[in-house]
Amino acid sequence: MNPVLDALIEMNIAAAAAIIFLLAVRKPARRIFGPHAIYLLWAIVPIAAAATFIPSRTIEMLSLGLTLDEVIALTTPPAANSLLEAILPYALIAIWIIGAIATAIALIRRQAAFMRDADLGLAGPAIVGFSQPRIVTPDDFSRRFSDAERKLILTHEQVHLDRNDARINAVVALIRCAFWFNPLVHIGAKAMRVDQELSCDAEVIDRRPRVRRAYAETLLKTQLASRPLPVGCYWPAEAQHPLAERIDMLARKPLSGRRRIAATAVVLALTASAGVAAWAAQPKRTVITEAPDLLVPFKPIQPDQQALNALTTNPRPQANFNPFIAPPADLNVDGDVVVELCVSASGAVADAKVAQSSGHPKLDQATLRQMRGARFEPATRNGRPVEICGYNMTVGWRLGGAPP
Repeated sequence: MNPVLDALIEMNIAAAAAIIFLLAVRKPARRIFGPHAIYLLWAIVPIAAAATFIPSRTIEMLSLGLTLDEVIALTTPPAANSLLEAILPYALIAIWIIGAIATAIALIRRQAAFMRDADLGLAGPAIVGFSQPRIVTPDDFSRRFSDAERKLILTHEQVHLDRNDARINAVVALIRCAFWFNPLVHIGAKAMRVDQELSCDAEVIDRRPRVRRAYAETLLKTQLASRPLPVGCYWPAEAQHPLAERIDMLARKPLSGRRRIAATAVVLALTASAGVAAWAAQPKRTVITEAPDLLVPFKPIQPDQQALNALTTNPRPQANFNPFIAPPADLNVDGDVVVELCVSASGAVADAKVAQSSGHPKLDQATLRQMRGARFEPATRNGRPVEICGYNMTVGWRLGGAPP
């Protein structure tokens, strides 16, 4: 597959897994570790995605020739859909680019609509801008809110400025454009904005712990946003449910210093673990290294010498061999005796025994006596005499009145 698609798929899987984990633990973990830790925990999403760019573990293999896949590719005729397979990766990349541009245009139009309302004095309080974020308020800001309420709202927005939340939201918008096809990314972005506001609320209460009630009343006094703000930090809640969460958070007892330190340690450990897990989940990559050609000196063996060295011969009787020197005088019968011989390297018979009897014991005994005293040309192996056993020889006796 195309390397761009491979990288995009790996990043998407890692980011989706991190978002699913956060959506599952954010609410129960917020009660234990506080909203600050949960907001910081969203860092595991970009870290898990970035970890996929770290080179994965590789297995180096030495290739001594063509691999099985290469042999199949060379011997298999091209498929009819090879053109479609070649075009498909580029078509998917084109669709991804078009979707990313369309998502970016939609976010830009929503941002522009909010900025038009802000210029008309109809939007805010909010933080807008990326390079130089600033606070915008509606024209009726001083009439709608009291001095104490205005101070709380401006403190809230100042916390956003101090933490660069507007720039973080701009990065989140870019991630939504890159992963426009993944609904988990859009759901996670919305949940992260809620946790961002909860963390900012908690920071305001930490700075001014005696204004919990007034802060909650100010939240209830604000109106719902008339237009969403993709890039920036908007004071009013985007829905009833996040507003209820913010007020519920204000009613809880703040975390102690030890619990904050423990929460920070847990966040750092989980963030590092997410990066390691995303890297380890990548498939191992196999690197095939071809072996260098080796020139081995070769001296051909002469054909006659090769045949001679590989030849193994059986023993052969000498020219004066005669097994019928002393036939039994009292027998006038015919018979064949098969004897099994063991011939030494000198040609002498080391042992002889009847392998198949003729049916006449005297013929068998006469054959053995004469075989034990016979001389043979010894067997050879690689041109040298050797002892060989299990060599069979058939001796045929014809004593029925005719000379043998």
